Amino acid sequence: MITRLLRILFSLAAIIALASCTSEPPRRPMPSRDRLIDYNRQLVSRDSAFIVHYCASQQLDSVPTREGLWITETKVGEGSAISQGSVVTLAYRISDITGKLYYSSDNDGVKRFSVGAGNDIMALDLALPMFHKGSVATLIVMPDLAYGLHGDDDRIGMRRILRYDIEVLDVQ
Repeated sequence: MITRLLRILFSLAAIIALASCTSEPPRRPMPSRDRLIDYNRQLVSRDSAFIVHYCASQQLDSVPTREGLWITETKVGEGSAISQGSVVTLAYRISDITGKLYYSSDNDGVKRFSVGAGNDIMALDLALPMFHKGSVATLIVMPDLAYGLHGDDDRIGMRRILRYDIEVLDVQ
């Protein structure tokens, strides 16, 4: 009986010892802040060059902002001006620059929101104050001004350069 109890205790001790002998894979050192900044500059430069080529191929007479947003106003609106805090209603199409459609007001309903209230798309907060009711425009949006590194966790994948075709339907 004691021999059997000793065998069980020894077996338990061996199992515990073996289970605790897991080795973690070696961690890669975190890149330095300067290296991350340099990598980000390379991504922005590459995305900017790609957008310039895209705008030329699509014959978009886009004007880039210093934030990295390319804007082409195809119809100048004559209604109320948009300012921070304005409630705006938009008809829209959101696609990537390969033409894959992600969202549209035809399928998902018009978008109504307050400008500058921390909307999910920073590009809209930056661009809309340049427009009026009735404006029609195309925005080419760098990933960091749209859904960034992770996408929107639904339809838009990570690091997508997006094309927004918008029409300002109402401004309040």
